[in-house]
Amino acid sequence: MGPAHRGRVAAGRGFASDRMALEPVHQGLQALAGGIGMVPGTLNLLLDLPFVGFLPFYVTEADLGVTVWTDHAPARKGLSIGRALIAGRYRGLILRGDEPDYPANQVEIACEVRLREHLGLADGDRLDFRLVDSFR
Repeated sequence: MGPAHRGRVAAGRGFASDRMALEPVHQGLQALAGGIGMVPGTLNLLLDLPFVGFLPFYVTEADLGVTVWTDHAPARKGLSIGRALIAGRYRGLILRGDEPDYPANQVEIACEVRLREHLGLADGDRLDFRLVDSFR
């Protein structure tokens, strides 16, 4: 398990819920998560420091076979993705866009549960995650 990354929950633009509900996207993320289904939507986390972790997977819209982000992030070619343990107990994926203006300290978290509900999170609340190779 990697070192802890910590940050504050931030409001997003709301694009991920609809896009992650698309069957090819849902199936692709589930495959990367080792068969674990991810709840549609992501939680934006603004880290205390720029993100320097290694995200071993890279996915393009061509890989998914469907338009996911070109309408709102036209400079993005793909997403880097890695597995993570969030708040010490929830399995999820860390996602980062590769567009030039993607904030160095931002990650998006896809998870097996709705983190805002399960942890009672509001914008500004602190959250941590650790990158993992697999979920055991």
